[in-house]
Amino acid sequence: MVFYRKYRPQTLSELIGEDHIRQALLKAAQNKTLAHAYLFCGTRGTGKTSTARILAKIVNCKEPQDPEMLCGNKCDSCKAISEGSSLDVIEIDAASNRGIDDIRALRENIKLSASNSHKKVYIIDEVHMLSNEAFNALLKTLEEPPSHVIFVLATTEAHKIPQTILSRVVRYDFKQASVKDLISAIKRVVESEKLEIDSDVLELIAKKADGSFRDALKLLDQLASQGTKVTKLIFEQSFNSGSLEDLNKLLNIISKKDTSEALGMVQKQIESGVNLKDYILSLMSELRLMLLLKNGAATSIKDEISEDKFNNLTALAERFSTEGLINLLNNLQTAFEKMKVVSIPSLPLEIAIIESTSQEISNIKYQISSQPRVKDTVTENAQASRLENIVVAVATEQSIAPEPIPEIESKDMAKLLDKWNYILETIKPYNFSLEALLRQVKVVSCTDGKVLLEVPYLFHQRILEAPKSRDLLESVFSDVLGKPSRVACILGTRPTKVEELANVEVAADDDVIRLAAEIFNSEPAN
Repeated sequence: MVFYRKYRPQTLSELIGEDHIRQALLKAAQNKTLAHAYLFCGTRGTGKTSTARILAKIVNCKEPQDPEMLCGNKCDSCKAISEGSSLDVIEIDAASNRGIDDIRALRENIKLSASNSHKKVYIIDEVHMLSNEAFNALLKTLEEPPSHVIFVLATTEAHKIPQTILSRVVRYDFKQASVKDLISAIKRVVESEKLEIDSDVLELIAKKADGSFRDALKLLDQLASQGTKVTKLIFEQSFNSGSLEDLNKLLNIISKKDTSEALGMVQKQIESGVNLKDYILSLMSELRLMLLLKNGAATSIKDEISEDKFNNLTALAERFSTEGLINLLNNLQTAFEKMKVVSIPSLPLEIAIIESTSQEISNIKYQISSQPRVKDTVTENAQASRLENIVVAVATEQSIAPEPIPEIESKDMAKLLDKWNYILETIKPYNFSLEALLRQVKVVSCTDGKVLLEVPYLFHQRILEAPKSRDLLESVFSDVLGKPSRVACILGTRPTKVEELANVEVAADDDVIRLAAEIFNSEPAN
């Protein structure tokens, strides 16, 4: 049996990291004030379904051995629930049973009393997947539940649950497991399975699990399948995440502003088959610890990592300024986000390395962002022009087309331009054509919530000023700017190519050409 199923918590005392939930359920059970319906919210692998099963044991245990935990885990009822064979604990996957007919069948079945237990417990996993009609049918049951039934709804997306349902359940939010809690859970399995594991690997598994107990045990299971001794080398080879030594070496090179050597180091990692996303996340994890170390959080960090690693990170952090660490983290975060859309997977990371190691670019970017705005636009434009020239030079060397640097006229304008990709991604699911059109639009100004857009063609203006498009745009802009927003359009000019004029002259008498010229806001030839 896989580890995450074999070592699933069986009693409240075995729950790790959810003290507030454990105490609340225990007190309610002891006082016989358990609710008829619960909603367990939280990310994957945090123990929602396991806690639901433990709750089912508590209300149905026939031989409680531990008066405090109210569940001995020894009686036939508890054993059946642990094995998943209890007729009175019904688990439903809402992702595949989401229709109104499924909920109607459930409503008919709950009328029957428990067959061999005190109460029937319905556990509905991923409940947010139910259709609106199914939610309405479930609502009636939650309003007037039979006394012999308890509902436990589990979800990873609580915001999708209708308010009418939320008002009729007791909600508990499961938090992501800390690295310390994950290491504690892994150690319990390691000891039980008689595995040998390096202390550094425990930390690596815990971080890669990203707050999920289930993911942590699945990773351990994968590593243990290669032998009873789990080393750092086995971990690195299994997940292609790059060794800690290589990560520290790269950070050390970046601190020296050696662009060529840093890019060479990244290229070696790529050739070795490293997973670039995991590699960037590992770099960011190390940088986060270094940033905290430089800002007085050494005590809390020391408890999470080994002494050797603590000393290494402390020494490495001394090579960076706080501004340098923040700049590098921002560059890597941007690289991680862009990896989803680029055609060359390594390109965002390479750009991040260049931006972080090029002293001149870093200095000018910092100067422009930190200087107060003044009325002397000549000086400001000169700085922007200088930065643009440097970016063009670096991009040309790397065969990358530089993005134009827009003039920023206000804080709202800066915010809008900074969130432009977010705006496009938000609009895309609602109106794909509008999103494509916005990629050709220029933001001219943004003052007091009024956003002025310049479009190249008249039909663009007509589309943007259509009520449906305008309402969507103004809604998204208002969300980004944090204030009511209005959209206005102006028609811009586009450079006319010589060959285009020639073509129009040749076909001056062609009605099709004349109509096309009117649509595209050009003057037809006479």
